[in-house]
Amino acid sequence: MLSIIVPVYNEQNTIQFILKKLNALDIGKEIIVVNDGSQDATQDKIDQIKKEINGIKIINFKNNHGKGRAVREGIKIAQAEMIAIQDADLEYNPRDLVVLYNILKNSDADAIYGIRFKKDSYSPLWHRLGNKLLSVATSILYFQNILDMETCYKVIKRDVAVKLQLQSSGFEIEAEITAKLLRGGYKIIQYPISYKFRSYGEGKKISWEDGIKAIITLLKYRFRNLSGIDTSCDNER
Repeated sequence: MLSIIVPVYNEQNTIQFILKKLNALDIGKEIIVVNDGSQDATQDKIDQIKKEINGIKIINFKNNHGKGRAVREGIKIAQAEMIAIQDADLEYNPRDLVVLYNILKNSDADAIYGIRFKKDSYSPLWHRLGNKLLSVATSILYFQNILDMETCYKVIKRDVAVKLQLQSSGFEIEAEITAKLLRGGYKIIQYPISYKFRSYGEGKKISWEDGIKAIITLLKYRFRNLSGIDTSCDNER
């Protein structure tokens, strides 16, 4: 079974579409929507669609706290054996989650990353270069070949996700997840997925400043003492 956490902030035009796509997936799942203080009609759209989706879990924040905080709150109530994150836009194809889930389920890995820019993908050059830079920095710092550190599609075994003790509140949550998985000795496998970039005019929110924060986060967790994090099963394979 897969717990799918959907952080959402001001996505009134896409939230119902993505939730319908998730609900249609041929997989055992629970959908956890975290409305991160949306100021548009997102909450109304969620209230409408929840009548069609049995068992959907909804967390509402009065104020906006950031994607990382939303993900952390979702993990707290997730019940499935694996956890995935689904952005509330339409850049990713939810059907890829089924593929990633099945691969991870039949492997000895702890997490699987969906790699963009490999197949059926569109993204402007500056976006690809920025993501490449962050992935190369991750690979150099942590001595692992990580092809797409910033990908939203990270499917992680729930017990591992809990042990990471995530702290980030913003988009740097992606860097923190990767850093702690690698520092903890957890095994990450990677698989290509489809991707369709959306412009800032269409609602994209991440910026170059978030790239700087990601680099700082990678450096912080590369050299910080992580003794407080439970990694007891990391190297017992």
